[in-house]
Order: sequence, then C-alpha cells, then structure tokens
Amino acid sequence: MSKDKYSLTMNIKRDDDKALVYYKQDGERFQSNCTIKLNVETTYKFLLNFRPPLKIKSGSLKNNGLEVKEEGFTTESSSYCLLWTSNDVVVSKNKGRENFTLSLTVQDLGTLEIPLQLKFYDAKDKSHSVWGNELHHIEYECVYKKDSFSFSIEKEMFR
Repeated sequence: MSKDKYSLTMNIKRDDDKALVYYKQDGERFQSNCTIKLNVETTYKFLLNFRPPLKIKSGSLKNNGLEVKEEGFTTESSSYCLLWTSNDVVVSKNKGRENFTLSLTVQDLGTLEIPLQLKFYDAKDKSHSVWGNELHHIEYECVYKKDSFSFSIEKEMFR
C-alpha cells in the first residue's frame, strides 16, 4: 500500500479584529481532548498551510460551502484562507460540545475531513470564551492512501 504524508497547520482567528481564539483541554470527557471556543454571529478565518503543497478546490463546514482563497503555492507548501460565519449556530449548553467537520476537496485526490470539537458562546461574551489557552495553531499529520483515495489524520497537536 502506497502512502503519502502531509503536514497541515491550521490557524483560526476572528475576522473582525484578527484576535486569537482559545481552547481548553477536556481530557477524556468528550469525543476530542480539546475544545475550541468560538462566539456565535462571528466571522472566523481558517488559515491552512500544507507541506508538501496540496491544491484545495473547495471547502465546507457544517455542510455550508466556504469560499477558498489561495494565499500562496510553491513547490514546498500551499496556503489557503477560508471564511466562515457562525450565524446559524446556537450558544452551546452548559457542558455541551458541538462536533463539526471541516471538509476539504483536494484536487485529484479526494476529501480531507478534519474533525473539530467546538463550544459556542454569546456573540458579546468576552469572558468565558477567552478562558483557557490561546490557540496559535493546530498541527496535523495527514496520510494519503492512494489505494483508497482517502486521507487519515495520524496526529493532532494544539499549540
């Protein structure tokens, strides 16, 4: 079986003031060990960097299509910006988590699906949504399996 390895670094920032978002470590209580904290009615910028480069044709989050803007493409890496607005999301219940999938269509290769565990706060909340750790980026180690035209995430690291 032939495999190709890719590194993906993903930044998530508020689009209005470019502020970092926060995350908290939940341990084993939920599907994922880390929860990303976001506000409802807010536009977020997902910045993606692939090494070696991948050509992203389209993207979606929560089954909503995202505009994909190519920011750079070289023989060593490719970078993209995707905007998403959390207008159709409700504030999470106490101890609640939402599991969304960032789905990326990769030219000639198939789909890369990135699971995200999110907690949503009121649009004006500036206290609970910023508790925890600043999310500088998430690093993913991805493997493309040529025989099944699919990607798998082998490692995820919050920084």
